[in-house]
Amino acid sequence: MTDNSMAKEYVVLGMMSGTSLDGLDLSVSKFTQDEASGSWEGVLQSYCSIPIPASWQNTIRMLPSSSAAEWHQAGLDWSVWCSECVQGAVDIESLDLVVFSGQTVFHRPQSGWTGQLGHGAALYAGLDCRVPVVCDLRSLDVALGGQGAPLVPVADALLFPSYDACLNLGGFANVSHAGQRDRQRIAWDIGPCNLVLNQLAMREGRPFDEGGRWAAQGVVQSELWNQWMAIPYHQEPAPKSLGTEWLESVFWPILNSWEMDHSVPTSDLLATATAYIASTIRESTGGKSTLVTGGGGHNATLVNRLQEAASEFVRADAIKVVLPEKDLIDGKEAHAFGFLGLLRALGVNNVWNSATGSSADHLGGAMWGHFGHRGA
Repeated sequence: MTDNSMAKEYVVLGMMSGTSLDGLDLSVSKFTQDEASGSWEGVLQSYCSIPIPASWQNTIRMLPSSSAAEWHQAGLDWSVWCSECVQGAVDIESLDLVVFSGQTVFHRPQSGWTGQLGHGAALYAGLDCRVPVVCDLRSLDVALGGQGAPLVPVADALLFPSYDACLNLGGFANVSHAGQRDRQRIAWDIGPCNLVLNQLAMREGRPFDEGGRWAAQGVVQSELWNQWMAIPYHQEPAPKSLGTEWLESVFWPILNSWEMDHSVPTSDLLATATAYIASTIRESTGGKSTLVTGGGGHNATLVNRLQEAASEFVRADAIKVVLPEKDLIDGKEAHAFGFLGLLRALGVNNVWNSATGSSADHLGGAMWGHFGHRGA
C-alpha cells in the first residue's frame, strides 16, 4: 500500500469463477483513492484465466446432489487448488489483499441462503498467511433479505461513473444503471447468456460458439423465441437474480418440450437463443451508453444484435455498446470483486440495497488475516 497526502493506493488480487466454469480469473488491480474528493480510480494491471480442469467441472456440477461431507471436502480441495493457481501466477509479495468470490453452486435467496464453494481460511493458509483474504461476499446480503447478487454494481458506480450502464455477458447477463440519487445503483440479472449458448454448442462437441459464427448461420425459430420471451421472470421487477436451478426448472424444460415436436439444426437453436438474449437485454438497457464486458463481449453476433435496428426478433431500442480492451472485457468481474473486497477491508459499505433488495446498505464479506500488515 502506498500512502501520501493526496492519495492512497492498494494492489489487490480479485479472483472469481463464473457459472460457465470455463476458468479461474485472476485480476491484479491498483486502486487509488483521492483523499480530498473520496473518488476512486481502478487500473487492471494484469489478468489471466486458468482453465478449470474437467475433473473439477464434473465435481462442481455434481455437488447439488452430493452429501454434506462431500461439500465440505470439495470446498477445502477447491481452496487449495485456487491457492496453488495464485502462487503459480501472481507475485504474492506485491499484494495488499486477495479477494476470493467463491464458486456459486447454490443460489436460493428466496429461501434465505446461498452457497459458494471455497473457504477463505483455507485459501489464506494456502497462501502461507502472507496476504489477507476477503471471502463470502454474498451471505450477509441474503441474511438481510437481499438477492446476494449482483454485487458488482457498487464497483460499476465508483469505478466506471462515465457510463449510463454496465452490462456483463457472463453465464447470465446482468446490468446496472445509475439510480435517481447519489450512491444508488439499480441492478439485476436479466436472463441467461453464455450458459445457454455454450450448452447448445456442446451438442456438436464444441465448448462454445466462437464469435457467434454458428448462430449467424441459423434461422430464428419464432415459436420457441416467443415461448422464451414469455417466461414470467422477465416481467418481474428488480432487484432479482438467477441461478442454475432456474435454468433447470424453467428455461430448459421449454426447449425440451418444444423439441418433442420439432427437429432443427443446432445453428437454428443458437440463432434463436441469441435473438432472445439480445431482446431481453435491449428491453433493459436500450438507448444507453453501455460498458459491455464478460465472455459474451467476444461474441460478435450477439454484440451486433445488441446494436442493430429493431426487427421482428430483436426487440426494443439498440444499445450504444462500448467494448474496452480485451483484459477488461475478460477480467472486469474479478477486478470489481477485488475492489469490493478492498472496501470490506477498509470498513466501507460494499453492498447497496438498491441493487440487491436487502434491508440496508452494508459491509459484506469475511476477512482472514490483518489488512495493512504482511503476514499473519
